[in-house]
Amino acid sequence: MLLWVSVGLFLVVALTPRPASAYTWMIRHGYTGCATCHVDPSGAGLLNEFGRGEAADTLRSHYGSDPPPVEPFFGIWKNPDWLLTGGSFRDMLLFTKVDGAPLTQQNILMQADLRLGVETGRWRSAASLGLLTNGNSPAALVGNLVAREYWLGYTFVNDTVLVRAGRINVPFGIRSIEHTQFVRLETQADINDTQEHGVALAARGAGFRGELMAIAGNYQVSPDAFRQRGYAGYLEWSPASHYALGVNSLVTHDARDVHLGVANLRQAHGISLRAAPAEWLVLLGEADYIAEGLSGRPRWNGLATMLQADLEPWQGLHFVATGETGTTTPGLPGIGTSWSLWGGVAWFFLSHLDARFDYVHQSFSTPAPVGRVPVDAYMFQLHLFL
Repeated sequence: MLLWVSVGLFLVVALTPRPASAYTWMIRHGYTGCATCHVDPSGAGLLNEFGRGEAADTLRSHYGSDPPPVEPFFGIWKNPDWLLTGGSFRDMLLFTKVDGAPLTQQNILMQADLRLGVETGRWRSAASLGLLTNGNSPAALVGNLVAREYWLGYTFVNDTVLVRAGRINVPFGIRSIEHTQFVRLETQADINDTQEHGVALAARGAGFRGELMAIAGNYQVSPDAFRQRGYAGYLEWSPASHYALGVNSLVTHDARDVHLGVANLRQAHGISLRAAPAEWLVLLGEADYIAEGLSGRPRWNGLATMLQADLEPWQGLHFVATGETGTTTPGLPGIGTSWSLWGGVAWFFLSHLDARFDYVHQSFSTPAPVGRVPVDAYMFQLHLFL
């Protein structure tokens, strides 16, 4: 019974997202890069003024007239030219059915963050501060107060090169809100709470963009043995305005893995694809080789993959289908491949509001005697963008 409860708790945690905002399907509008709209050169988080304009023009549904502008905090105040502000509130109702266990229901405050950015001369900076009901997040500062990112940077070569230091989203793979996908869980590179402290160099131009980060560890967790140190980076090439191919690499070491309790040399190397063969269809794909060198245990190797199709038959209304595979329990013998299928609908129905419903069927491969465990999840999310 205890084993079933432990497995069930793990699966519920794995299915509980607290995402920020990143919509990689914007490539359908010819945006192969992210720095055009975001303060973060690799995407996600705080929007600049151009990004806010695009949010009103190309993100939400139109109803026969031009939509109102997406102003910070509904236009309650006007930012000076050097200041960017914003925020995000996302709530989710989650129903989970683990095979052999009763249906569970949770209401989860996934995100309640305020964001601020400064652009003055060549200097750039950004920070977020939020509240979570679960204070165990790796992004926690004190109690339920969380800071997902904060950094200071300096630009060169007409803003095409940015050097920054602070707590930064790890540059690896496709940056999306579905941080519970295997490619994000197993690489530990999402925009939820796996940010790391370090120094990063981002550059773009001539059809290429990329970022390389020297990782110093997450100084919002302790003791120091838990902190991973190493590097992460990606390089993406866009042969045409609606296609992008990327390579990703990450190597880190910690003296004591926070989950496995032993020293760990962790590697992830992979490829990614973003393609819009038609304006109404975007394909996203990623495949990552994962390796974990656990002290005193055999070397573990695995593969995480994801393929997603986003259909937008009417502006602002998205039908999303995803298939993925992965191995969720590294370092244990006899673990097969887990897989899942996602189906969802997202609707950006107003300038500051969107809603999303997802059904997810997962088949987790777990250690004996439990074996394979089917899980069904139903998720409804409401997102208020400030």
